[in-house]
Amino acid sequence: MTAAMPTEFAFDSPEAALKALVARVKPVGVEHVSLQDAVGRVLAEPIRADRPSPACDVSAMDGYAICIEDLRPGRLPVAGEIPIATEPPAMHPGAVLRIVTGAAVPPQAHAVIRREDCIEQDRFIELTAQTVASIKPGLNIRRCGENCPKGAEIIPSGTLVTPARLGALATVGCTQPRVRRRVRVAVLVTGDEVLCPDEMPKPWELRDSNGPSLGALLGAHAWNAVDVRPRVVDDERTLCDAVEAALAESDAVVCTGGVSMGGRDYVPGVVRKVGAEVIFHRLPQKPGKPALGAVSPDGKPVFGLPGNPVSVLVTARRLALPALSARAGLARLCPPTLVRLAKPDDKTLNLWWHRLVRITEPGVASLLPTMGSGDIPSAATSDGFVEIPPAATANGLCTFYSWFG
Repeated sequence: MTAAMPTEFAFDSPEAALKALVARVKPVGVEHVSLQDAVGRVLAEPIRADRPSPACDVSAMDGYAICIEDLRPGRLPVAGEIPIATEPPAMHPGAVLRIVTGAAVPPQAHAVIRREDCIEQDRFIELTAQTVASIKPGLNIRRCGENCPKGAEIIPSGTLVTPARLGALATVGCTQPRVRRRVRVAVLVTGDEVLCPDEMPKPWELRDSNGPSLGALLGAHAWNAVDVRPRVVDDERTLCDAVEAALAESDAVVCTGGVSMGGRDYVPGVVRKVGAEVIFHRLPQKPGKPALGAVSPDGKPVFGLPGNPVSVLVTARRLALPALSARAGLARLCPPTLVRLAKPDDKTLNLWWHRLVRITEPGVASLLPTMGSGDIPSAATSDGFVEIPPAATANGLCTFYSWFG
């Protein structure tokens, strides 16, 4: 049983908070792209078959087209051949036509006999009584429209274009599919202590890992276009200007740091000042309790993620990425999987606990030791995290979130 959440939280789970936010997010606009640029994009309209599939009766095997009235044991002459990509000739009474897989079957033919089911000679075939008895009308024929009729919806709107779906687009002649624009995501890393990765920090300073990791996690999806902007110092006016500019120029904003209860944690106030509606601030989860989620008046998601690197990764994967997928018009983000922990422990927490794991074999993960939400070396050995409900142990199947979404 899930333990009751403390009253300090507006939502009792990350999922409930996410659903409330996503309900206010509006998808981006649309554009047409070439077929080769469509993989990984989100369809903005349903794709329909422009003709039946298959478009005519075709042979499912290499063999011989035959009429039922000519079916008998003994020899049958081969009157010709039906090559692929040609209109089928008429059947000859008392004879068969050699046919290849995928070739059009003559309208008069009732079945196709496989080559291996007959004795082949130069100009005739020989059928046994056993083969004749096994032949039924429609055998080895793929009927016109059996895959789908003309006009059938084969890919719904809001679907991610995969290699298989790209093949379907090509098959129906959709060479300029209508897709959602890429979501322009502005990433703002805040903090006086944060330096660029190529700088040498003093002991009390840090190289920025949040910008590169967010760029990689969010940018791994073709429907996102991530812009990691220059670091923003801990100054309210500077931060407000940066967030206003990001909202004006982007489709979503993700800030890191400055979201907790400190005197210089300006993100919550700035988000409200620029007109965004705060849906949640503080969630019953670890790491990432201070996480903030908001939506602008025109439906743009705005996130304030905690500054610690592991918290950033977890909250970006658990909260920001699904919200961005809604902004991209994606009907459904690939759901998390279930894994079994190789060596579960009996530890519990009265929060939703996100614990780093490494996948050791399909469907099996190992918990990783960690010193907390700033433990980057531990995160570097992980493949993602499992989400453990409040007061529950990690025994049994656990929901697993991969860094690659």
